[in-house]
Amino acid sequence: MQCFFYGRMREENEASAHNGVVSFTIPDLGIVFRAQFKGAPQECEYASLLALLEFIEINPHLFRNKTVEIFGDSFVVVNQVNLQMFCDKKLEPYRNMALVYKKKIPYSLSWIPQNENPAQADVSYVVN
Repeated sequence: MQCFFYGRMREENEASAHNGVVSFTIPDLGIVFRAQFKGAPQECEYASLLALLEFIEINPHLFRNKTVEIFGDSFVVVNQVNLQMFCDKKLEPYRNMALVYKKKIPYSLSWIPQNENPAQADVSYVVN
């Protein structure tokens, strides 16, 4: 089952308490999740992936007998979780959580271009 994650900063609201948006979608199930998040750009991206993984973990009946394929447009997150890129100390806790989930949930993680990521569709409406 294909799943997509996306996180970004809302530049126009940088001064707000929650200036980021986390999003994931699972098109085959008709699920779209969006929430505010306070953090740096890559922290938002990791938070999106971790929210998706938590959703998968607490809803195993939706994913039973399915191959979980996760896609995101964050080059850094995808490559750090796949252990193909150095991860600095600030992002290590996020990366390590994604790796813990990988032991519980067999999933693949791949990069896609942002314009092909359905999770990024119009996240601007998430209110403060």
